[in-house]
Amino acid sequence: MQSAATPKPSLTDLWAKAQVMGKRYAATLRKYWWVPALTVGLGLGISFWKSVNRAPSYVSNARMILSGQFQIEGTARVTESGDFLGTQFDLIRGDIVAMRARNKLRTMHPEWIPVPVSVEISRTPATAFLSLRATGEEPVYTQAFLDAVMQEYMALRRELRVEKSDNMTSAIHNQLILTEKQEDSHEREMLSFQEKNNSGFLQAQGNSAGEYLSSLELELAKLKTELNLLNTLKLDQIIDRVQMTAQQQQQQQLLSGTAAVSGTSGRSLSTLDPMLNNNNAGPMMDYQRANQNLQLLKAKREEYLKTMKPKNPKVTDLEEQIAQAENLKENYRLQSVEYLRMRKESFEYQIKSKEAVIQEWNIKAMDLSQKLAENDRLRLKLEHDRKQYDQLIATLQSVEVYKNVEQESISVLENATPAMLFKVSLLKTLFGGFATGLLAGMAILFLVDKTDDRIGALIECQGHFREYPIMGQIPHEAMDGDLALLVPYDPRRELLEAFRALRSSILFAPVEGTRPKALMVTSAAPGEGKTALAANLAATLAFSGAKTLLVDCDMNGGRLHEFFGATPDKGFLNVLQQQIPWNEAVVQTAIDNLYLLPRGEALAYPAEHFFGAFLKDVYAEFDYLIFDSASVLDNVDALSFAPIVDGVLFTVRLGQTSAGKAMRALAALNARQVNVLGLVCNDVGALAS
Repeated sequence: MQSAATPKPSLTDLWAKAQVMGKRYAATLRKYWWVPALTVGLGLGISFWKSVNRAPSYVSNARMILSGQFQIEGTARVTESGDFLGTQFDLIRGDIVAMRARNKLRTMHPEWIPVPVSVEISRTPATAFLSLRATGEEPVYTQAFLDAVMQEYMALRRELRVEKSDNMTSAIHNQLILTEKQEDSHEREMLSFQEKNNSGFLQAQGNSAGEYLSSLELELAKLKTELNLLNTLKLDQIIDRVQMTAQQQQQQQLLSGTAAVSGTSGRSLSTLDPMLNNNNAGPMMDYQRANQNLQLLKAKREEYLKTMKPKNPKVTDLEEQIAQAENLKENYRLQSVEYLRMRKESFEYQIKSKEAVIQEWNIKAMDLSQKLAENDRLRLKLEHDRKQYDQLIATLQSVEVYKNVEQESISVLENATPAMLFKVSLLKTLFGGFATGLLAGMAILFLVDKTDDRIGALIECQGHFREYPIMGQIPHEAMDGDLALLVPYDPRRELLEAFRALRSSILFAPVEGTRPKALMVTSAAPGEGKTALAANLAATLAFSGAKTLLVDCDMNGGRLHEFFGATPDKGFLNVLQQQIPWNEAVVQTAIDNLYLLPRGEALAYPAEHFFGAFLKDVYAEFDYLIFDSASVLDNVDALSFAPIVDGVLFTVRLGQTSAGKAMRALAALNARQVNVLGLVCNDVGALAS
């Protein structure tokens, strides 16, 4: 069956679950009430025995004050700073201080007999006061021990401070020697580098190299631009560009007052364009003049043709001049193209030369940069060594000052008071024993309940088996014996209504196709009420007028014949062995429409493979077939028959069925593709809600 999405539990569900758990614990307490009673009795007895046999205790009190902590400038604190109070408490209560205090008392008073003394420490909230409390079996020794503990603690702190200062001084000296060696090594390395390289010259040379490289890059960009223009523009476009540039420069010169008053276009062509500022630019100027002359002749011809005929001698003569001008223009054009080709080659050569020079200077600039970087690295290392050396000197001086300063973080405020007799209340002791015993007993009961996986209530059953619907809830009934067969007008109304509700669940179950009529009732283990459930379900179906056959297919432990007063001489097993036909083994019961097929005589090798044939024979003769099978985990017969019937009702007895066993049984049924219609909760009422 497919499981639905798990819904989020509501407050009502949580409250119901809490109630169920409370009932489970109450049931466990009723069953194992002697466990907490025993633990409480033991607790009270042990407490009373300890109270009677406890030696007298004497208590002495003292106080100490917490002052500021000394700090060395530029270093970490010499005293503890992370958890200062916790460290001091452990130190006072530690074995070292206690042993030193006992040795001191043994030296000062050899006649005293040492007794165990415990020391407790507490801090007054929002103050710097520490309260010390010593408890021992002898008053004088207890008071003296508390004083000795405070004195030895102060002495131990002084020793630790001096030892820590000495250790720090030694470490600083070692670091000073190491730093001094590093400084000498770095200084020699710096001097050696400066002998080979003048740092000032390197800086100036690096700056000049950068400026020179920038100028070379600018010139190279200009050359590439001019070459690109030569490759892109045609001859007439180049001349037009030069004339436009010349006009712009003339306008700028006129505005600045430095332009010449007169000049020719040819002069502009030869002097204002850097590409043509060359004596070889003559062909282009001649080409420009030839083109202008040709245009004038053509314009003059157009004027003549307005008043003269084409055969007129003047027109004819002008045509000859135009032809000569066109030839001259073409010659100048070819010369100009050759000139531009030479200019392209010149630009290409200059570009290659510039690129070679730039590459050479890039290598020089890279070498200069590396040398400058090495010079800076050596200088910074030397400066770091000198700074670290100065810091170590300052720290060493601070440590020496601290070592000679008598300053403590904790000092004695009040010496130990005379030890007073301390009496422990018997009632308080007994109450402590009672509480301890009760807690121990409840803990044992909690563990017992956790190890018991029996399903105690409906909500637990729903939580364990969410994918299976609950088809029926059979209430708890006090009855004599294991079985209680219903009658049509049974006075047990609640039980009768429960089976009628189960019958309705089967009749109106949401199934596809033909409704199931051959039903098997089984459980995970014996003793869960499946036989009584099968018998009463069959009786309830018969009450409604349905012709019902109740079959006992529990081959080893079936007892339905006892329930109906029949004999097991012949029955279901004999039918499977094909010894007798099924209609001869069926018994008419006292209930109308209800027929019983007993188990029959137990056989060593029942022929369960004939079950399908038997089911086919009786299927059409009855409205419903109810099979009472063996338990799934107790016998393999249930797993053999279950896949053949229409559906299986799985019995769960609250307060008895193990959740783990039920899960294993259902998993075994699912592995054989059994149609589990749902669960029937039996014995609802004792722990259910």
